[in-house]
This record gives sequence, structure tokens and C-alpha cells, in this order.
Amino acid sequence: MTTASLAGHGGPDGAQTPRFIEVNGAHLAVVEQGQGDPVVFLHGAASDHRMWGRHLALVGQRHRAIAYSQRYFGTGAWGPGWPPLGVQAHADDLVALLRALDAGPAHVVAWSYAGHVALSAALDHPGLIRSAFIYEPGVPSYVTDPAELRALGDDMNAMFGPVFEAVKRGDLHEAVRVLLDGSGQRAGYFAAQPAERQAINLDNARTMPLLLSQPQPPAITCGDLAGLKVPVTIAYGELSRPTFGVVSRAAARCIPGQHLEVRGATHMWPEEDPAAFCAAVLRFIDAV
Repeated sequence: MTTASLAGHGGPDGAQTPRFIEVNGAHLAVVEQGQGDPVVFLHGAASDHRMWGRHLALVGQRHRAIAYSQRYFGTGAWGPGWPPLGVQAHADDLVALLRALDAGPAHVVAWSYAGHVALSAALDHPGLIRSAFIYEPGVPSYVTDPAELRALGDDMNAMFGPVFEAVKRGDLHEAVRVLLDGSGQRAGYFAAQPAERQAINLDNARTMPLLLSQPQPPAITCGDLAGLKVPVTIAYGELSRPTFGVVSRAAARCIPGQHLEVRGATHMWPEEDPAAFCAAVLRFIDAV
């Protein structure tokens, strides 16, 4: 397990009542808005489909915008026979859900932890993925530069050390708080968020021990990324800390094509500015 894969969070506006689709033995909460080419949104850690409410309203004006809660996330009961929480299980679910919804090939939009999910699905099932717009992927298997690895390791220890300590104490709400403060890059970031967004993160606090003990994610290499058969844009914040910035820039160097550095942004840009985020997604889709 790589601790950098943990981050990526969110909050809602315009919440919808989901329907539930059976996927690989789980019933996943799914919401949709609009018609046209499918655009599927994947949330990161300590979140669920509700964080994408504002984004669906914007993208759904031009496309069939879909968001769902990945296995173990959200408020539903967990199945006793489920595979362990991890990238491979979530990639398998993404593929099965696209088929169940007759939504492939789809444009996939992924944030942080879910970036590796989208890349895994695109590598293994390129016929189901039309394109992928990934904001700050969270698994550093393609980082190879020694100086970058040192900077990444130092920053990950600083950010995720308090998360591990809180989980070890059994204080899962505190684990979410320090995760959000670390991702937002300031003390008090989580406390400053609207109550409904905090509630989504805290509803998903129970996933924190599973995230910290998940199986090793697929070891995607720089060569794998260079050989992707679908268009991919890696976006990243100008001001994002090394935990996110190092991984994102490494992925962007590996993948041919145009990538996006967002001026003045940190890891929380999709949450903080949905309009700008969706505008960037739509420009990418139009170019595809």
C-alpha cells in the first residue's frame, strides 16, 4: 500500500437520490444527469458520489454525467464476501459498472486515489474508456527519479504520519480531519468546510483502516503509461505539496500529449472550484 493513494475528498451541492446497480456482488449508489456521451466521475478517499453533485449539474448540460460510490464508500452495508478495498477491486467494479449501464466507451474523470483506478481500467480495457481526465493521481509507482523519491517520501511521512497515528488510536474522525488538513495544506482546513461536506467525509471515516491496509495496487510503470491506447490528461495544482505534485508531474512526463498545471491550485481544486474544474474537463473532452 502506498500512502499517497489515500487522498482525494469532497462535498456536495445539488444532491440527488441514487439508484443502486449490482456490480460484482455489491450494490453501488449511482446518480446521473443529462444525455449524450457518458462522462463518469470517480471520487477519492473519504468521500462518495455525493461530492460530485455540483459537477454533474454542470457537465450534465452537455453530456450524460454519471457519478457513483465505489465499493466500501458511502453509507451502505458492506458485504462479507467482498474483495479487499483496493485499486484492483475498484478498477474491476468500474469496468463492470460501465457494462451494466451500457455507458462504454466513457470519458472518465478521476481524482487522486481514483486516478490509479482509471489508469488501470484504461490499460486493461481500452475499449471501455474513451478518455481519462485525472487530477493528481495518488499512486507513485511511476516515480523513479531519486531526488523526487526522497522529496515524496519525506512529504508523505509528514502528511500521513498523523493519519496512521489517529487510526491506530481508533479515532477515525481525527484521521479524516488530519487527512483533509494535509490535503488542503493548512491547519483547520477541514473545520472551515461547510457542514454538509464535512458530513460526507465523516460518513466515510470507517474506510480509513481499510485504506491504510489495502493490497498493493497494480504496479503501473512509466512504460505502461507511455503505451496507453486512450487519450489521457494529467492535471495538477501549481501549489500542490510533493505528495501530490511529484506523482502528477511524473505521470505527465510519461504520457504523451498535453497536460494541465492549474495556477494557484492545490490538491483540493476539484472541490474548491467546481466550475473551473468542469470547464477544464469539457475542454479536454471537446479536444478528444
